[in-house]
Amino acid sequence: MNIFTAMMIAVTVTMTAVMVPRIYLSWLMAEAYRIEGEVEALQDLLAEQNRWVARQFFCGTAAFAMIWMVKTSRHDLGIPDSMAATLAAYAVISMAFAVCESLVAQKVSSSLLSVPVAVRVKVSEEK
Repeated sequence: MNIFTAMMIAVTVTMTAVMVPRIYLSWLMAEAYRIEGEVEALQDLLAEQNRWVARQFFCGTAAFAMIWMVKTSRHDLGIPDSMAATLAAYAVISMAFAVCESLVAQKVSSSLLSVPVAVRVKVSEEK
């Protein structure tokens, strides 16, 4: 194991340790906002979740692209297999988090559709 492999393992473990509670908190906040009927807070949470989905998907795609670049390069880049395996694990975990974030976004979106909203009706006077 070289220093780059150790750093990727540390990044992957740290990301997992931070993201799991954050995703769970978003799920709980979505449920609380739905119960309270806070439409604006749900809309803000949905926008935040969509940004997180995009971030996680981008990071996973970038990791897959780096693996593809290293494995198909005509030049010997000298990347050990353990580094490529660690990068692949990061990519898979990042994609899994993107899926989890999208599930939370789906819950928020469906909650927005089910929240009752007061509508003002204009009554016209007939003569």
